[in-house]
Amino acid sequence: MNKARILIGIDLEELSLQAGKGQEPGREERLQVSREGLDKALTILDRYQLRGTFFITAAWAQAYPEMVRQLARRHEIAAFGNIERNTLEQVIAKRIYGCRMPVGTKPDYSALKAAGYLYHSGGQQVKPMTIEGGIYEIYAGSVRPLWVTKFFLGRAPVISLHFSSRELGTQSISRAGNPGLAARLDSVLSYLSRKGQFMPHIEWLQEQLSDD
Repeated sequence: MNKARILIGIDLEELSLQAGKGQEPGREERLQVSREGLDKALTILDRYQLRGTFFITAAWAQAYPEMVRQLARRHEIAAFGNIERNTLEQVIAKRIYGCRMPVGTKPDYSALKAAGYLYHSGGQQVKPMTIEGGIYEIYAGSVRPLWVTKFFLGRAPVISLHFSSRELGTQSISRAGNPGLAARLDSVLSYLSRKGQFMPHIEWLQEQLSDD
């Protein structure tokens, strides 16, 4: 019996400004929240020798180009937003196949196809993957408690998880922090590393297309 495929997508983005919330942090501080969260995420991924996909904004890649190049040696790099592709390709000297639009932004699949993307990951469909306007849409689910993960494992051919590194940030300026995420992420990935095979989104997509 083949192992379940596990996809994990991690957003690397600057913390958004919140209008009307008083003095707002500068750009460097907003980027640093995500950078701190990345360190925690990599500690967990490296602990279980897992590979995934990092969805990165152009601003983040320009702020930390060497870090992005290091990530590209082991993981897939994809775009966070629909206009980031050229910048990311210049940084890592590799083709960018996928993207994810920010929460609340509906993908324009025809525009994504015209921009050269192969897939978008962010849908919440029942099916693991659909085709929308010539673009493959790969679902992305939140990191839920371990008992929920165990329930779905074996009931679906692929589990696709997603979170933002800024959720793991510790700076007080971050209102997007998720205090329990690090422990939950560690327990879920520890379990799934024994039960499934982790792979970047593009490798899973290529596997699906080769089976057709």
